[in-house]
Amino acid sequence: MRRGIRSRQAFTLVELLVVIAIIGILVGLLLPAVQAAREAARRLQCQNNLKQMGLALLNYESAYKRFPLAIMSHPERNCANGPDCGQSRYDDDGFGWQAAILPFIEQTNLWNSLQQIPLPNGGIMPYGTYGALEIYADQAGRGNPIPGGQTVLGAYICPSSAMPTISPEAWSIPGATVTVPNERDQAVGYATSSYKTAGGSCFGDFGLMHKHNEQPQGGRKIGDVVDGTSNSLAVCESTYVMGAGVSTRWGGNITPDNPIVVADWPIWIGAPGTDESVRTNGRTSAPINGQTSPSQMLHARSNDCAFSYHTGGAQFVFVDGSVHFLNENLDIATYCNLHDIRDGNVLGEWE
Repeated sequence: MRRGIRSRQAFTLVELLVVIAIIGILVGLLLPAVQAAREAARRLQCQNNLKQMGLALLNYESAYKRFPLAIMSHPERNCANGPDCGQSRYDDDGFGWQAAILPFIEQTNLWNSLQQIPLPNGGIMPYGTYGALEIYADQAGRGNPIPGGQTVLGAYICPSSAMPTISPEAWSIPGATVTVPNERDQAVGYATSSYKTAGGSCFGDFGLMHKHNEQPQGGRKIGDVVDGTSNSLAVCESTYVMGAGVSTRWGGNITPDNPIVVADWPIWIGAPGTDESVRTNGRTSAPINGQTSPSQMLHARSNDCAFSYHTGGAQFVFVDGSVHFLNENLDIATYCNLHDIRDGNVLGEWE
């Protein structure tokens, strides 16, 4: 008896197209969920970075009995009668608070490398030298940072950020139509940071960390935080740059006919002639996220803002080491009070 031979039927073209369409629909439904999960993971890592910096600052204060200065700049803004008047131009230049806490984030070797820096033309520049970044740039030239300053530190980079990890020669700032140069020669080539200290408030420079001429006695003590460590900001996300020389907040733009420069690159080693590289302010002129978005960074309200790639606000670590997400629509008076460590004002709702 002969057995019948069964024929195998393949998918028809219509069936194949239906399967592909179903797969496409499923991918379309799953993709936003996958992207949301990835962003949640990135946001959690960013939160952990802030937590580690908050603990490092507390350990620094415990070891030295003071918090670090935001900038180890020249201690006198106007030194007409002082012995170092020629160096007063270093008001906004010098090693910063993120360099100071390196030993407390397991970067002791990098910290040690910054203690005695060989200068290109000979001699040694000790850590803490006023105007260190400008002095080194004057000898080494644009794009040649202090050795170690080009080291990209994961603890100082929010994984959600799309900013370059090295401060470039030039950049096409989001919202502009052309690539424009970096404003500061002494900033080029340094590793960037996603974080700055929360500085002044509506009432003056009464945040946790400031530059030397604003705190000539040295960094603040934990006892100076009279509003309470759980009510005072220490560090925030601030991952953006500005278009200097153009009134971008009123609709100005960088164009081939109006090229201007890109300013205030956030770099962890310190301030390259601009204090906005290491600190923000909580004032009416500096709302969270600068009344714009990362895709329109050019139009940020000012160069003093907390600024993140997380939708709707930014993350902050308070002086007590706790991390909180603050909404970009937070009442500006409350935001101002959070920046001030001694105003005594009653805080509004901020969570």
